[in-house]
Amino acid sequence: MENLKTPIILLHSALGTSNDLNELETHLREQGLNPLSFTFSGHGHNPKEAKEFRIDFFANELELFIKNNKLESPIVFGHSMGGYVALYHKANYEDSPIKAIYGHGVKFNWTEQAVLKELPMLSPEHLEKNFPQQVENLIQKHGTNWKQLLRQTAHMIQNLEKLDGLTKEDLNDITIPVYLLLGDQDRMVTSEETTLTANSLPRGYVKTISHSKHDIQRANIKEIAEILSLGLAENLFS
Repeated sequence: MENLKTPIILLHSALGTSNDLNELETHLREQGLNPLSFTFSGHGHNPKEAKEFRIDFFANELELFIKNNKLESPIVFGHSMGGYVALYHKANYEDSPIKAIYGHGVKFNWTEQAVLKELPMLSPEHLEKNFPQQVENLIQKHGTNWKQLLRQTAHMIQNLEKLDGLTKEDLNDITIPVYLLLGDQDRMVTSEETTLTANSLPRGYVKTISHSKHDIQRANIKEIAEILSLGLAENLFS
């Protein structure tokens, strides 16, 4: 039962905040688990400054969170960008104490063609013209910072593969268990890129989440929480 008190760090996606993970945090606490979360710089209302969005910058914030909270052997659950940040941390920080990673809807295909497909939804002008409800959601989460957030995120994904992309060598070096969770209705991340990445990880596994879209707000949170709880209860991470 001691394993149930293992810290579980919850990392949000690009364009998200830690509040997006409140429902998952509640489910985990109800199961006696120990979730913790924080919001990356540049996100939310009154955000801490992030001069440039980079995966390595956010990985350093994860490093500081682990050290400042004196966390030993944490598990990380990351949604989308959050999962990528966790993997980058494990691959690039020699003393990374992370003992398992769960990534929901993590995109690994950042080729030029894939990036071009995502860029329209990161254009403030495009969203204002075509997706007013999406704009309203962003304003609720990030206030007047929402346009800057979109532009910085667009810049990050345009340079991700060149600057911070996970290589096959990086993935081979991640020897802890990595569970890639993919919603059965995810239209952003493909099963092909997820399976290809899992096969490059020494202990990579793919799990399909039922009745789940890419957005964490439209994912099967109960099933995700049960998977995390089961892993801890059965001590799968030794």
